[in-house]
Amino acid sequence: MKKRDTYEAEINGRKVRVTVPENDESELFEAVREQLSPEAVASIVSHLQGARTNNQDVDRQVHWFTEELTKLLGGYEHQARLAEELGL
Repeated sequence: MKKRDTYEAEINGRKVRVTVPENDESELFEAVREQLSPEAVASIVSHLQGARTNNQDVDRQVHWFTEELTKLLGGYEHQARLAEELGL
């Protein structure tokens, strides 16, 4: 059995060990599906596609998020069609 990662935190003045939560992307994207229409997601993707910063790590993360949102929409063709309907 794999040992879970922990970190030290202070709660009510006491130091305790807290388990690091696992990265569960499925919950994030389930929330996106529940809270945002496909049109809203297409708009977000359109605005993120050209985003650039002076930090390559941030750019990589934004690119990953954009790709994942595009997958939620069913791919680039569907995203492009929705963006065009929205006038983007």
